[in-house]
Amino acid sequence: KQWYQRRVRGIWTTKGKKKLNEFLADMGLPLLQCNQTFGTMDMEIRRDVCNWIQVTAQKYGLDDIAYSSFELQYGYRSKFCAADSFNAVFTALTDPSQDTEGAFLRAQDTLNRHNEKLISTGIENSKVLCCGLLNQVQAFIDMKQVVVTGPFVYAVIQEGSAELQLFSHPARLQRLCRYLREAYCAISKKAAALPFVIAAPLHLDPDYSCVVGVPALMTESNKSYLGRAFSQAADKVNATVVFDDFDSAVIQIKTEDKAKFFDALTVLLMT
Repeated sequence: KQWYQRRVRGIWTTKGKKKLNEFLADMGLPLLQCNQTFGTMDMEIRRDVCNWIQVTAQKYGLDDIAYSSFELQYGYRSKFCAADSFNAVFTALTDPSQDTEGAFLRAQDTLNRHNEKLISTGIENSKVLCCGLLNQVQAFIDMKQVVVTGPFVYAVIQEGSAELQLFSHPARLQRLCRYLREAYCAISKKAAALPFVIAAPLHLDPDYSCVVGVPALMTESNKSYLGRAFSQAADKVNATVVFDDFDSAVIQIKTEDKAKFFDALTVLLMT
């Protein structure tokens, strides 16, 4: 599971994976146990592994690998921590195969304490999304598809990509953009001062693409000027765009206008 975590930075390469295996070896964990689900690991390991991780993490500079959370338990049945419950609801709410109303109702049902099966399904779906995040970020980096234009960094998910359907929702694409930002900044320190932008064709309407932006990693505030820049760049090239999100740095743009939009955005942010 650690291989897919954003909290464990700098492991998105072969060298990084080797370092992760060293981390597990330092704890004395056999890889056979690590490759199992938590519920099937040896009882002794399950009891002590959290403490082992926190102690060993200090050696690797992973100070924030553990955090406090709440737990939900139905009688003597399975426990669900707050983070897993959030991810289950997020995955349901942003399901690209559902319309807005259907996704909202499913997310609402996931919160029902009497529907344990639905939240378990949501957690499994969130694992699929988590794996997809890593796979897409790794593909961006390995295939050198991350472009530094000067004033910002961007990447584009191409039509036909194996992970496209997973990210055909603005909120999921934003999560991918933040994941890419952390991964790429672990490789290129200079990129930490630049905002990141990602574009992807909409699965249900390939004539349009979704474009999202997030502020630079080293920026203290989550406020971003990208929304205003997106609007100005679209106006400059008369691109067909739709602003249909609470975040102004999320737009839908005619796919054929995407290239000239990025050109205009580059010129705008350089001035």
